[in-house]
Amino acid sequence: MSEEAIEQVAQVEAPMLETPAEVASGGSGNDFLNMIPEELRGHPSISPIKDVENLARSYVNAQRLIGADKIPLPANPTEEDLDRVYSRLGRPDSPDNYDIAADGNIVTEEVANSYKDIAHKLRLTPEQASGVLDYYKSVVENTGVANMQQVEQQREQSEAALRQEWGSNYDGIVQKAAATAQEFGNPEMFDLDLADGTKLGNNPEFIKAFAKIAEFRQSVTSEDTVSDSSQTSFMTRETAQAEADAIMKSPEYTDRRNYAARQKAVGRVQELMNYIHG
Repeated sequence: MSEEAIEQVAQVEAPMLETPAEVASGGSGNDFLNMIPEELRGHPSISPIKDVENLARSYVNAQRLIGADKIPLPANPTEEDLDRVYSRLGRPDSPDNYDIAADGNIVTEEVANSYKDIAHKLRLTPEQASGVLDYYKSVVENTGVANMQQVEQQREQSEAALRQEWGSNYDGIVQKAAATAQEFGNPEMFDLDLADGTKLGNNPEFIKAFAKIAEFRQSVTSEDTVSDSSQTSFMTRETAQAEADAIMKSPEYTDRRNYAARQKAVGRVQELMNYIHG
């Protein structure tokens, strides 16, 4: 080759080739989008990629997903989209496909059917539906046990207070009060809840009220049909003290000349005192 030809070749600029490292880091400013077909350059999946390295990483990640069981979820899913997703996760096709059995106690047939509809509407899987129901049943059962314990505790407290007030006559007074309450009231009212959480039938004031009613009924009954001892059985300590005070002020008690009347009055006072002081 002549020197003139060699000089002409030397004057032609050689293309600037980028190394792999330069391409991976974004190169020297050469946009890789120029290397792909024009119809692909505007695709949304391409626009975030800034260089060949990112393109390669995206391709590797895509390969890893090939063959996996995937559930596509749109950016703004519709109700139909969500139904398809949760169906893939295990939601039954119909509410009837939930295995929710009535137990005849907490879960009746009506409750079971209603719960199936709600579970299906919320797109619960069978495992989720059973788990939620088991939790609900445990809460109801524990609450029921706690309420029973509370009612029993209230009953014991009321009994202790009334036994202290009525002493040995407690059983007789309560029996008479209960009979009177049953006669004049609806038995269902005994289970009514008061503002403090106690049952009406266990409330000491309620029991004492019917004890006074029973006492009043007995006070207007003929003395020929009610003995002194039976009258005492249904007295309160307050009424017994009032009667004793009245007898000790009466002529029968203060007049020692009428021995028989005084002995009867003294005996009655003694009986009342025994009742008052247990």
